Amino acid sequence: MAAVLFGFEDLLYSWDSLVWSLTSRALRTCRFGNLRVLQLMLKPWCISRDVYQMTEGRRCQVHLLDDRKLELLVQPKLLAKELLDLVASHFNLKEKEYFGIAFTDETGHLNWLQLDRRVLEHDFPKKSGPVVLYFCVRFYIESISYLKDNATIELFFLNAKSCIYKELIEVDSEVVFELAAYILQEAKGDFSSNEVVRNELKKLPALPTPALKEHPSLAYCEDRVIEHYKKLNGQTRGQAIVNYMSIVESLPTYGVHYYAVKDKQGIPWWLGLSYKGIFQYDYHDKVKPRKVSVYFSTKVWACHTCHSLSQGCDVHQILALIHVIFEGC
Repeated sequence: MAAVLFGFEDLLYSWDSLVWSLTSRALRTCRFGNLRVLQLMLKPWCISRDVYQMTEGRRCQVHLLDDRKLELLVQPKLLAKELLDLVASHFNLKEKEYFGIAFTDETGHLNWLQLDRRVLEHDFPKKSGPVVLYFCVRFYIESISYLKDNATIELFFLNAKSCIYKELIEVDSEVVFELAAYILQEAKGDFSSNEVVRNELKKLPALPTPALKEHPSLAYCEDRVIEHYKKLNGQTRGQAIVNYMSIVESLPTYGVHYYAVKDKQGIPWWLGLSYKGIFQYDYHDKVKPRKVSVYFSTKVWACHTCHSLSQGCDVHQILALIHVIFEGC
């Protein structure tokens, strides 16, 4: 009986110390009783899912990069880093330091959960229904060749594919057609027939709307993809992913988190944060940045922009004052 009970202890998992306390108390009690007593005592607290939940908390929906959605009941004491650990476990992810969990605010900006804070302490949009969260790449790197684990590489690929389809990365339409061919090679293997390709392109997130609008018809776009696709015969799934990422990593807007800001004159700009630094962009041009310098004092960051390289940093104009430490910068 003791072995069975200890087995139950190994299966029980909770982020909340109160739940652990109650569970442990129940287990200690039932070591001297029977299994039926254990079941009755734990029934109100446990459900037959991946997540161990209590009846209190707030419902959250976490969108994963493979299009799955996790429905969770987040407890008041659950830390963001604990939630990240839980989500990462669904991918057996070892290099979770590159990833984060975010939500979009009422302005459309992406807000990252601070790992040392409780999840429910964040300022979520005041909407009915569950809190919608997104698990995605937070800290980009120059190349996936620096990654050690295949699971991490695949998630970077899924993240890039999603960003391009959602128009978060600016891509020339001809490059889109080439990338779509790699998506087909990764998902379906070698080319089989035009009809199969056309059907698959309607299902896969491969052709963003702007690319389609640049050309006279959908059939034309599909034909361009097919031309590229036929050239990839013999490539393995892994090779298709690596080649796809090598193209995406060369795009100037890849890996940049853009935030809409205004200067003191009320002129709108984009502030781009990436592994390369912090840059200011004209509101209608996210590709070519201006030069930006950064200094910080205690917990206050200030971003100054140079209007030209020749002017130097003595003619800066204050762009923004950020009252938080930018993690990973």
